Amino acid sequence: MPDRPQTVQSIAAAVRDLRRHLRLTQTLVLRLDALSNGSLALFLFASSWDALFEAFGLPLPRPAFYAQLLGAALVAFAIVEWGLAGKPGERAVAFAAAIGSALGAAVLAVWLAAGETGADTHGLVALWSVAAFLAIAAAAHAVVLIRAGS
Repeated sequence: MPDRPQTVQSIAAAVRDLRRHLRLTQTLVLRLDALSNGSLALFLFASSWDALFEAFGLPLPRPAFYAQLLGAALVAFAIVEWGLAGKPGERAVAFAAAIGSALGAAVLAVWLAAGETGADTHGLVALWSVAAFLAIAAAAHAVVLIRAGS
């Protein structure tokens, strides 16, 4: 039977090693954000497909081109995030992403709290999930920005 203090030390060393390899970096956060922005953009491009929005319990965007324009802007921002990840200028992009995600989460939360979305129960769950994801993304950007600044 192994000696208990030695086993605890081995576990602690394994955890330290794992944390070192799974470190949250600015490059990783920007690339994950770029992928999520691209995914949301695809959904917004389909805003003229009423059945998709009805299936998710979301109100139909009217006119659909506003949602599609937002999708185009998200694609452009995703390209900037992906392209500058790990390069000079990534800090400014991460700061912009943090602010945009925080503002998006706040705006969506205010509309949801006011009950003015027109979404059914499924849609409300989806929209609260998006608001939570945006808040988490903003926090992740803030954490890596603070770490990089110290």
